[in-house]
Amino acid sequence: MTPEPTSSLAALWAARTVAVVGASDRPGSLGRLPVEFLQRYGYAGRILPVRPDGAPVAGLRSYSSLRECRQAHGPVDLAMVMVAAPRVLAAVQDCADAGVPVAVICTSGFAETGEEGAALQAEVVRAARAGGVRLLGPNCIGSVGVATGQVSSFSPLFSGERTQLLPGPVGFVSQSGALGYGAVSLAFERGLGLGWVVNTGNEADVSAVEVMGALTREPGCRGVLAYLETLGDIEGLRAVAATGTPLAVLKAGRSDAGARAAASHTGALAAGDRVVDAALRQLGVVRVDDVDELLDVGQVMAVPHRPHGPRVAVVTTSGGSGILAADAVEARGLEMATLAPETLRVLDEIVPAFGSTANPVDVTASVMSNASLFDRTLDVIADDPGVDLIVACFCVLTGKDVDDVVASLARVAERSGIPVIAVRTGADHLAPGAGARMREAGIPCYLTPARAVRAAAA
Repeated sequence: MTPEPTSSLAALWAARTVAVVGASDRPGSLGRLPVEFLQRYGYAGRILPVRPDGAPVAGLRSYSSLRECRQAHGPVDLAMVMVAAPRVLAAVQDCADAGVPVAVICTSGFAETGEEGAALQAEVVRAARAGGVRLLGPNCIGSVGVATGQVSSFSPLFSGERTQLLPGPVGFVSQSGALGYGAVSLAFERGLGLGWVVNTGNEADVSAVEVMGALTREPGCRGVLAYLETLGDIEGLRAVAATGTPLAVLKAGRSDAGARAAASHTGALAAGDRVVDAALRQLGVVRVDDVDELLDVGQVMAVPHRPHGPRVAVVTTSGGSGILAADAVEARGLEMATLAPETLRVLDEIVPAFGSTANPVDVTASVMSNASLFDRTLDVIADDPGVDLIVACFCVLTGKDVDDVVASLARVAERSGIPVIAVRTGADHLAPGAGARMREAGIPCYLTPARAVRAAAA
């Protein structure tokens, strides 16, 4: 069964009943896709297609209105509105009459098209507010509750033959539908599990900031990623940041050209980029520059442990990787940890003379080939009171070394509570599945020291 919604917005990912208004039985049509996706991904709640003629949709009985749905089955938590723009107002009034608390307006043709569309959008919002209905959109692709299979979306991502939902403790909110779900596909591909995905579109009513706040109240949410084109509610974001849940934002529209493009995309005006940048810094919200960096930060959000300070110990089998990591630590405003004399004494007993016990700690291949020595090295570093975080850098890992490294890193992270981030600079074919094993063990893994340290700084 689907969980009890924690708030009205939680119906976007934890609805007990989803109605699809404007449902169609035509294969490939936008009105059929959400019904198919809810069925395909195992949604356990009730699916109610709504269409005037009451004809079946994807093998399900349909209903002529939301009021008929309520009479037959009780309350409807979420309505997806797929009808053409001129019919949206009537659909929203039907939502109000049926007591539907949240409607997703997937239809385009509103404020993003100009004054006439903006006027229609305002009329729809007035009707929704008068009827007590919260609106997501319009001009959006919907939302997903990953763990429950609630794919209340028509994104082509979910038509993919190999698409699988990967649950995780990170939320993802995006004003852009296509880019947002493209980023979700990349997250799943790299093994980053997401718990909740919401596309906010024009934000005529519900904003990305409001959704971010709702996600921070979800049990098990360890962080929220967001792609934003407009950010006018700085005070709202302040309240979200005050929850203590880590937040990372990819804010588009830095340039004048980008800001103009953002305004034409959603029909909303953005605050000046300098204002946004200063606000994000003040609130402790991580600002990233591209989708890859946003997902890199998401990987460290998923880890249960948080560093208590900026002091980094680098453990490596490659002098070059250690140097690059040290450069990145300084460039990102972190500190190379100063290891205690007792730590250095023990490391001198373990690491051969041709290695190095000064941070970065170059353990060499001889220590790597002995699992018990590598375990002891990690333990003494993790127990040093001057170490807040460990970055472990490897290059070519093959065969049994992969299993030994994963086991050692996972063990020390669990025992010490200190975050451990791995770097594996090497082709996938050298150790197929190594990245997956790292992720399964709860160890974020990056291709280069710079990316790992950038995520650590976030």
